Amino acid sequence: MSVGPIGENVYIVENPGTPLFVVDPGAEPERLAAEVLAAVERSGADRVAVALTHGHLDHVAAMPGLVAALAAAGIPVRTYAPEADRDYFGARARETNERVFSGIGAMGFMRKQWVPIPEADEYYGDGFAFPGLDAVAIHTPGHTRGSSCFLVEGGSSLLAGDTLFRDGRGRTDNFDSDEAAIVHSIRERLCPLHDAVRVWPGHGEPTTIGREKRYYS
Repeated sequence: MSVGPIGENVYIVENPGTPLFVVDPGAEPERLAAEVLAAVERSGADRVAVALTHGHLDHVAAMPGLVAALAAAGIPVRTYAPEADRDYFGARARETNERVFSGIGAMGFMRKQWVPIPEADEYYGDGFAFPGLDAVAIHTPGHTRGSSCFLVEGGSSLLAGDTLFRDGRGRTDNFDSDEAAIVHSIRERLCPLHDAVRVWPGHGEPTTIGREKRYYS
Protein backbone atom coordinates (compact mmCIF):
# COMPACT_ATOMS: atom_id res chain seq x y z
CA MET A 1 0.00 0.00 0.00
CA SER A 2 1.20 3.52 -0.81
CA VAL A 3 0.23 6.02 1.90
CA GLY A 4 0.74 9.64 2.83
CA PRO A 5 1.75 12.73 0.86
CA ILE A 6 5.09 11.32 -0.31
CA GLY A 7 3.93 7.83 -1.26
CA GLU A 8 5.49 5.69 1.46
CA ASN A 9 5.02 1.96 0.97
CA VAL A 10 3.50 -0.15 3.75
CA TYR A 11 3.69 -3.93 3.51
CA ILE A 12 1.41 -6.55 5.06
CA VAL A 13 2.81 -10.09 4.94
CA GLU A 14 0.28 -12.78 5.76
CA ASN A 15 0.74 -16.52 5.99
CA PRO A 16 -1.77 -18.90 7.60
CA GLY A 17 -0.71 -20.02 11.06
CA THR A 18 1.74 -17.18 11.69
CA PRO A 19 1.42 -13.66 13.10
CA LEU A 20 0.57 -10.92 10.61
CA PHE A 21 3.71 -8.92 9.73
CA VAL A 22 3.14 -5.20 9.10
CA VAL A 23 6.14 -3.16 7.93
CA ASP A 24 6.54 0.64 8.04
CA PRO A 25 3.05 2.02 8.83
CA GLY A 26 3.83 5.58 7.79
CA ALA A 27 0.49 7.37 7.39
CA GLU A 28 -3.30 6.97 7.14
CA PRO A 29 -3.77 4.87 10.30
CA GLU A 30 -7.53 4.40 9.82
CA ARG A 31 -7.04 3.01 6.31
CA LEU A 32 -4.20 0.80 7.49
CA ALA A 33 -6.21 -0.49 10.44
CA ALA A 34 -9.04 -1.54 8.12
CA GLU A 35 -6.60 -3.39 5.83
CA VAL A 36 -4.79 -5.07 8.73
CA LEU A 37 -8.01 -6.16 10.41
CA ALA A 38 -9.21 -7.63 7.10
CA ALA A 39 -5.89 -9.47 6.75
CA VAL A 40 -6.19 -10.82 10.30
CA GLU A 41 -9.64 -12.16 9.47
CA ARG A 42 -8.45 -13.62 6.18
CA SER A 43 -5.32 -15.30 7.51
CA GLY A 44 -6.59 -16.33 10.93
CA ALA A 45 -3.61 -14.64 12.61
CA ASP A 46 -3.92 -14.40 16.39
CA ARG A 47 -1.47 -11.51 16.75
CA VAL A 48 0.31 -8.80 14.78
CA ALA A 49 3.96 -7.80 14.60
CA VAL A 50 4.59 -4.21 13.50
CA ALA A 51 8.18 -3.64 12.37
CA LEU A 52 9.96 -0.45 11.36
CA THR A 53 12.90 -0.50 8.94
CA HIS A 54 14.06 2.87 10.33
CA GLY A 55 12.77 5.73 12.42
CA HIS A 56 11.89 8.51 9.96
CA LEU A 57 8.43 9.98 10.51
CA ASP A 58 7.15 9.08 7.04
CA HIS A 59 7.66 5.41 7.95
CA VAL A 60 6.33 5.39 11.54
CA ALA A 61 3.65 8.08 11.95
CA ALA A 62 0.70 5.67 11.68
CA MET A 63 2.15 3.24 14.21
CA PRO A 64 0.41 4.70 17.31
CA GLY A 65 -3.00 4.85 15.62
CA LEU A 66 -2.67 1.37 14.16
CA VAL A 67 -1.62 -0.13 17.49
CA ALA A 68 -4.53 1.57 19.24
CA ALA A 69 -7.02 0.26 16.68
CA LEU A 70 -5.71 -3.28 17.00
CA ALA A 71 -5.81 -3.10 20.79
CA ALA A 72 -9.40 -1.86 20.64
CA ALA A 73 -10.24 -4.91 18.49
CA GLY A 74 -8.64 -7.21 21.07
CA ILE A 75 -5.73 -8.22 18.83
CA PRO A 76 -2.32 -8.56 20.53
CA VAL A 77 0.35 -6.47 18.82
CA ARG A 78 4.09 -6.03 19.35
CA THR A 79 6.24 -3.31 17.81
CA TYR A 80 9.87 -3.59 16.71
CA ALA A 81 12.39 -0.89 15.76
CA PRO A 82 16.13 -0.82 14.99
CA GLU A 83 18.42 -0.57 18.00
CA ALA A 84 20.57 2.14 16.38
CA ASP A 85 17.51 4.33 15.67
CA ARG A 86 16.28 4.51 19.28
CA ASP A 87 16.42 8.33 19.24
CA TYR A 88 13.49 8.36 16.79
CA PHE A 89 11.19 6.83 19.42
CA GLY A 90 9.93 7.92 22.80
CA ALA A 91 11.06 11.12 24.52
CA ARG A 92 13.56 12.17 21.82
CA ALA A 93 11.38 11.36 18.82
CA ARG A 94 10.23 14.89 18.04
CA GLU A 95 13.65 16.46 18.49
CA THR A 96 15.28 13.87 16.25
CA ASN A 97 12.69 14.13 13.49
CA GLU A 98 12.78 17.92 13.57
CA ARG A 99 16.54 17.75 13.09
CA VAL A 100 16.03 15.50 10.04
CA PHE A 101 13.24 17.43 8.36
CA SER A 102 14.64 20.89 9.05
CA GLY A 103 17.92 19.69 7.58
CA ILE A 104 16.28 18.81 4.28
CA GLY A 105 13.95 21.83 4.20
CA ALA A 106 10.78 19.81 4.83
CA MET A 107 9.42 21.23 8.08
CA GLY A 108 6.02 21.68 6.43
CA PHE A 109 5.79 17.89 6.17
CA MET A 110 6.95 17.55 9.77
CA ARG A 111 4.34 19.97 11.10
CA LYS A 112 1.46 18.34 9.20
CA GLN A 113 2.38 14.72 9.85
CA TRP A 114 3.77 14.81 13.40
CA VAL A 115 2.25 12.59 16.07
CA PRO A 116 4.04 11.52 19.26
CA ILE A 117 5.95 8.31 18.56
CA PRO A 118 6.13 5.90 21.51
CA GLU A 119 8.98 3.59 22.34
CA ALA A 120 8.94 0.31 20.46
CA ASP A 121 8.21 -2.81 22.49
CA GLU A 122 11.51 -4.29 21.35
CA TYR A 123 14.63 -3.03 19.57
CA TYR A 124 16.35 -5.39 17.17
CA GLY A 125 19.80 -5.74 15.62
CA ASP A 126 21.42 -7.49 12.68
CA GLY A 127 20.24 -11.06 12.20
CA PHE A 128 17.19 -10.69 14.45
CA ALA A 129 14.60 -13.37 13.67
CA PHE A 130 11.10 -12.08 14.32
CA PRO A 131 9.33 -14.52 16.68
CA GLY A 132 6.98 -16.91 14.92
CA LEU A 133 7.71 -15.38 11.51
CA ASP A 134 9.73 -16.19 8.43
CA ALA A 135 11.43 -12.80 8.65
CA VAL A 136 15.03 -11.84 9.47
CA ALA A 137 16.53 -8.35 9.85
CA ILE A 138 19.61 -7.31 7.87
CA HIS A 139 21.30 -4.19 9.25
CA THR A 140 22.01 -1.86 6.31
CA PRO A 141 23.16 1.48 7.78
CA GLY A 142 23.55 4.54 5.61
CA HIS A 143 20.12 6.16 5.26
CA THR A 144 20.04 6.21 9.07
CA ARG A 145 22.36 4.49 11.52
CA GLY A 146 19.78 1.80 12.23
CA SER A 147 18.32 1.33 8.75
CA SER A 148 17.52 -2.31 8.10
CA CYS A 149 15.91 -4.61 5.54
CA PHE A 150 13.77 -7.66 6.20
CA LEU A 151 14.29 -10.91 4.32
CA VAL A 152 10.95 -12.74 4.16
CA GLU A 153 9.09 -15.54 2.37
CA GLY A 154 11.90 -18.07 2.55
CA GLY A 155 14.45 -15.50 1.44
CA SER A 156 12.62 -14.79 -1.83
CA SER A 157 11.59 -11.23 -0.95
CA LEU A 158 13.39 -8.29 0.64
CA LEU A 159 11.49 -5.46 2.32
CA ALA A 160 14.15 -2.82 1.74
CA GLY A 161 12.90 0.29 3.54
CA ASP A 162 14.82 3.33 2.28
CA THR A 163 18.06 1.46 1.66
CA LEU A 164 17.53 0.22 -1.90
CA PHE A 165 15.10 1.51 -4.53
CA ARG A 166 14.46 0.72 -8.17
CA ASP A 167 17.28 2.60 -9.92
CA GLY A 168 18.40 4.29 -6.72
CA ARG A 169 19.04 4.26 -2.99
CA GLY A 170 18.02 6.20 0.09
CA ARG A 171 19.09 9.81 0.54
CA THR A 172 22.16 10.49 2.63
CA ASP A 173 21.95 14.21 3.37
CA ASN A 174 20.70 13.85 6.95
CA PHE A 175 22.74 14.31 10.12
CA ASP A 176 22.84 10.55 10.82
CA SER A 177 23.24 9.29 7.23
CA ASP A 178 26.36 8.32 5.33
CA GLU A 179 26.79 7.81 1.58
CA ALA A 180 29.78 5.49 1.89
CA ALA A 181 27.91 3.42 4.47
CA ILE A 182 24.79 2.92 2.35
CA VAL A 183 26.84 1.90 -0.69
CA HIS A 184 28.77 -0.55 1.48
CA SER A 185 25.53 -1.91 2.92
CA ILE A 186 24.05 -2.52 -0.51
CA ARG A 187 27.23 -3.93 -2.00
CA GLU A 188 28.20 -6.18 0.92
CA ARG A 189 24.87 -7.10 2.52
CA LEU A 190 22.31 -7.08 -0.32
CA CYS A 191 24.11 -7.75 -3.60
CA PRO A 192 25.24 -11.24 -2.42
CA LEU A 193 21.57 -12.27 -2.24
CA HIS A 194 20.22 -14.30 -5.16
CA ASP A 195 19.52 -12.25 -8.30
CA ALA A 196 15.88 -13.39 -8.27
CA VAL A 197 15.14 -11.94 -4.81
CA ARG A 198 12.27 -9.50 -5.19
CA VAL A 199 12.96 -6.08 -3.65
CA TRP A 200 10.04 -4.17 -2.15
CA PRO A 201 11.26 -0.61 -1.38
CA GLY A 202 9.97 2.02 1.00
CA HIS A 203 9.00 4.25 -1.93
CA GLY A 204 8.36 3.49 -5.58
CA GLU A 205 8.08 0.32 -7.59
CA PRO A 206 9.48 -3.15 -6.81
CA THR A 207 12.62 -4.46 -8.43
CA THR A 208 15.06 -7.37 -8.03
CA ILE A 209 18.53 -7.79 -6.62
CA GLY A 210 19.76 -8.84 -10.05
CA ARG A 211 18.48 -5.65 -11.66
CA GLU A 212 19.99 -3.34 -9.05
CA LYS A 213 23.33 -5.01 -8.36
CA ARG A 214 24.71 -3.88 -11.73
CA TYR A 215 25.03 -0.40 -10.22
CA TYR A 216 27.27 -1.72 -7.43
CA SER A 217 29.65 -4.12 -9.15
